Amino acid sequence: MSSIISIRPARHGDIEKMIEIEDRAAELFRTIGYDYCADAPNRSEAEHRRAIDESITFVAETDLGELVGFAMCELLDGVIHLAEIDVAPEFQRRGVARRLIETAGEWALARNIGEMTLTTYRDAPWNAPYYARLGFELFSPEPARAGLVDTIRKEADWGFAFAPRVAMRMPLRPR
Repeated sequence: MSSIISIRPARHGDIEKMIEIEDRAAELFRTIGYDYCADAPNRSEAEHRRAIDESITFVAETDLGELVGFAMCELLDGVIHLAEIDVAPEFQRRGVARRLIETAGEWALARNIGEMTLTTYRDAPWNAPYYARLGFELFSPEPARAGLVDTIRKEADWGFAFAPRVAMRMPLRPR
């Protein structure tokens, strides 16, 4: 297994592997009784294409060309929103997610966007507690963040009840 990871913008040819990584990473939710997360449908190929076309999806790749993670972002309420981030199980706990988030943050800062948001699970150790260590803080998106409120409603429609989920934000600063 290679240990040299680089981050680059995603390409359409990456979509199949990204969907596979999302599916494999979601299996971890079964360990905390959130089977519905593992059973939920992946983001569609069309969603991946749109995000790639908007240049706000990044992949983590080994020096052997193997995709091991991705971050899919969107512009929402004037900030960058981390819509999906997944890392292949065998590459987790190596800083891959952190590097993907940093790259998305750099992309945003280059466009004078000073904040990143996300929605996540409060109690999954690799969710809210992890993001808090990176600098994200809990916040209530209502009423000023109509786009994020709509995202939360859509997540509920997909079966992700908001009760254990939270919204988080992080100010972006140059490194």
